[in-house]
Amino acid sequence: MGPAVFPGLSCSPPGPSAESVGQPEEEVSPEGQQEEAGAEEASAGEERPEEEEEEAAAAPYLDELPEPLLLRVLAELPAAQLVQACRLVCLRWKELVDGAPLWLLKCQQEGLVPEGGAEDERDHWQQFYFLSKRRRNLLRNPCGEEDLEGWCDVEHGGDGWRVEDLPGDCGAEFIHDESVKKYFASSFEWCRKAQVIDLQAEGYWEELLDTTQPAIVAKDWYSGRSDAGCLYELTVKLLSEHEDVLAEFSSGQVAVPPDSDDAGWIQISHTFTDYGPGVRFVRFEHGGQDSVYWKGWFGARVTNSSVWVEP
Repeated sequence: MGPAVFPGLSCSPPGPSAESVGQPEEEVSPEGQQEEAGAEEASAGEERPEEEEEEAAAAPYLDELPEPLLLRVLAELPAAQLVQACRLVCLRWKELVDGAPLWLLKCQQEGLVPEGGAEDERDHWQQFYFLSKRRRNLLRNPCGEEDLEGWCDVEHGGDGWRVEDLPGDCGAEFIHDESVKKYFASSFEWCRKAQVIDLQAEGYWEELLDTTQPAIVAKDWYSGRSDAGCLYELTVKLLSEHEDVLAEFSSGQVAVPPDSDDAGWIQISHTFTDYGPGVRFVRFEHGGQDSVYWKGWFGARVTNSSVWVEP
């Protein structure tokens, strides 16, 4: 299913973030197993006779392995090979690949869960594995390292958005993540910007989104200046293929007074769960302005924004 077109949005959903490029290209969603299986079966007749003989010779030996040992052998294989090839070998292997113990073992071996994690803690370890491997911030350029690249529906109120280096004039250091070096500063009229995340383009398949409905977590950090009050606002929407709003969170306008106890950076977070079938896009929008109407960039500051699909 290709990306949907949003006539009401002024920007296209961004492509996979920089982090997603580093994800193993071999990963295949369980939903794609049937298509891959069909391709494997169609090409089965093209195998060379010597390959068939080797497989036939190996099959009896593997059939004799006890299940715990066979699971450990299978767990060493790439996930794509398991779902595309191994589950087609025989009924026994299919049951092992589709079962929880194999994926729990892979999660433990790859450090996704602690060793000795209880098998009954989750119903779908395979889905947990694939979600964990895809886990990353789906927002592009969250800290302004690329100016406004990746952001759409940019509203430049007053003097518009400006990217500044931390801590900035009359500002606070960002002590929560030393890799964050910059922030977006708003002006004396509302400045807003947004991103639209195409969940399917990011590797989350329809069945997973509609049935499992993994938690979708939106986070943002905002701050004011010690010499000027400001306003901040965050709105996150879960959208259908046709831009229908299926779930929404809004912080409303949050006032940050000057010289307040909250002069440092403040995190705001919302988790979407049980949002129902049909979610295909996430729209993240935030903005700010100052409350003293001074020329320049005395409005709310934002950085380290993020949207995560949690396993």
